[in-house]
Amino acid sequence: MAGEALLGVDLGTSGVKAVVVDHRAGVLGEAEAAYPVRAPRPGWAETDPADWWRATVEAVRRALAAAGNPRVAAVGVDGQMHGLVLARADGVPVRLALLWADRRATAELRAWHALAEADRRALANPLVPGMTGPLLAWVARHEPHVLAEARWALLPKDWLRLRLTGRAATEPSDASATLLWDVPADTWSEAALRAAGAEDLLAPLVASDETAGGLSAGAAEELGLAAGTAVAAGAGDTPAALLAAGLAEGGAQLSIGSGAQIVTASRDAGAVAGVHVYRTAERTGWYRMAAVQNAGVALEWVRALLGATWEEVYAAAAGEPEEGGVVFLPHLTGERTPALGRVGALSGLRLDTGRTEILRAAVEGVAFTVRHAAALLPGGLPPAVRLAGGGARDPRFRALLADVLGVELHPVRLRSASALGAARLAARAAGEPMARPRPQRDPVVRPTHRKEIYDVKFRRYLTRLDQTAE
Repeated sequence: MAGEALLGVDLGTSGVKAVVVDHRAGVLGEAEAAYPVRAPRPGWAETDPADWWRATVEAVRRALAAAGNPRVAAVGVDGQMHGLVLARADGVPVRLALLWADRRATAELRAWHALAEADRRALANPLVPGMTGPLLAWVARHEPHVLAEARWALLPKDWLRLRLTGRAATEPSDASATLLWDVPADTWSEAALRAAGAEDLLAPLVASDETAGGLSAGAAEELGLAAGTAVAAGAGDTPAALLAAGLAEGGAQLSIGSGAQIVTASRDAGAVAGVHVYRTAERTGWYRMAAVQNAGVALEWVRALLGATWEEVYAAAAGEPEEGGVVFLPHLTGERTPALGRVGALSGLRLDTGRTEILRAAVEGVAFTVRHAAALLPGGLPPAVRLAGGGARDPRFRALLADVLGVELHPVRLRSASALGAARLAARAAGEPMARPRPQRDPVVRPTHRKEIYDVKFRRYLTRLDQTAE
């Protein structure tokens, strides 16, 4: 007999979301709980996994209460990708978790650059310091006593599942994003594992939709669930969201939040310069991603700096563009795509430049960075692109994006997409039925006459970008 509900838990960078759904993918209850990201030094980003657990208990209990405390047939987890959690055999962390935004392992990337050409090519991804492999190498070099205490080197959601079940595991969608994965062979890279210096700390691999264990008695009591409830292996947050929303081969989705991701589905796992290629949450398949770090985070920085409201930001974006004027490079946290080693900049200022011009330049700069990143995808963007994410809800921002990108945007809204994807994996693991969620579709946004002006201004943006390499 089918269970009454399924539970999806999405472990984000700054908060966790729990969603209780029925077998028609209807949301019965949901809740969120936040936790801090710590930056003890410039360029570092850490979180105490104990904060993750406290927030998970809070969010799950509130989501269950909102849903009327139904019987839960299975649990699925997804989470922020990359990063590193070092834990003892019993799951107790031996230090704070290192997150995807952490840049401390830049020097350790030399070991990845020094790999034999075939081994380096097999990683099929840009070399980024916040990936699990370089972070593991940093700990091995700078905190060997910490590494000596650890039994497991885990991705964030894999630690959460260990806390739920008492069993360590990982799965391909997250493992393929560690810089420890041989993409063509679809397994661990022995050469990269040697570069990280901790081959024996990896958890066993299982499929994303397999049962990775049952809820332990202690975890079940804290969460208000039944002990032994099946817990799926889960997935990274992006592949979980793609599983919920679906993405046909040849299609593309642009998601905008703190960062931006342009994703295309592919059967081909070949490397493309500057573009990430990772496993989906299905048993087979890949997706390519051009990942922009500075989208909403850059707009928020400018907004706060100028003391502007979000209404003022988007009102500025609605005006007519000019070929000259202010150009903003939004690379305030460095960048992943389109190019590493860039810094933020504001140029073209004059005595008559005001707040409105700078706010408009900020929105344009984010859109230009997305366009630059998308150009690296094989074939570029298709004529129509699905638009998702809370950072692109304002129709004035959507209109500017359509003009800058020169494509039709098809906005969709799917509440808690990653958590819904985790719930779908839970359903599969438990042999339960669950329909694909149906997103809400907003009116299509088409390019206007402003596209030609933005084509000119985009070339000015590229010129400024070339002048700011570190």
